[in-house]
Amino acid sequence: MNWFLQRVAIMAGGVALAGMPAPAFAADDPAPANDPAVDPFAQAMAARSVADYARRTKDPYAMITAARMLAEIPVSDGDTAAGAEAAFSPKALYAEARVLADGDATLLEQITVAESVARRGVMTSAFGSGLVRRVLSVDPRGAYQFSLDAKGGETLRLGAIGSPGTSLLIRMVDKSGKVVCLDDHGDYAPVCQLKPKANARYRVDILNKSPAKSQTVVLSN
Repeated sequence: MNWFLQRVAIMAGGVALAGMPAPAFAADDPAPANDPAVDPFAQAMAARSVADYARRTKDPYAMITAARMLAEIPVSDGDTAAGAEAAFSPKALYAEARVLADGDATLLEQITVAESVARRGVMTSAFGSGLVRRVLSVDPRGAYQFSLDAKGGETLRLGAIGSPGTSLLIRMVDKSGKVVCLDDHGDYAPVCQLKPKANARYRVDILNKSPAKSQTVVLSN
């Protein structure tokens, strides 16, 4: 491993979970126990935290790390709004890394190499079936709504990652109209988690509380 990869690997381990907000949990769903298995949802959220660190410190190496972490995770595209582009994607993060590189030719070449490897696709993965991804375009002060079916006895996790600087809310409602999970912490990446006792259908509301449109990626396990 060369010095560049050593640096980003060490930094990722220290930063990935440091700034990650706790997900919102249903009232009757305890926080999950430590699971030694590789978790694609957790890695996606960690990649988001590393990207936040990169923006805050203007560190292109950190942004490359975030892009590589995200690129490693296989995803299956769910329903996607027409014309929507993925704001939280390896391609978008590599583009941010290029901006942070500020014309450094050597670093730009490293970014190109890293991205070309990612574009080959995931041939094998420890993540199993990976994540389901929806790409949405949520208007200013607007909302997006969809339904999903959750399997009883299994933990469902849902994250909405919008454009940096925007404020999103995520809410899950059961068939009786009861709010079973809510994350309204005012950031751009709310997360909900719950474990239904039996198979159930939920309505998911994603609200953009900002005066700007948010290109939003919704991830679910």
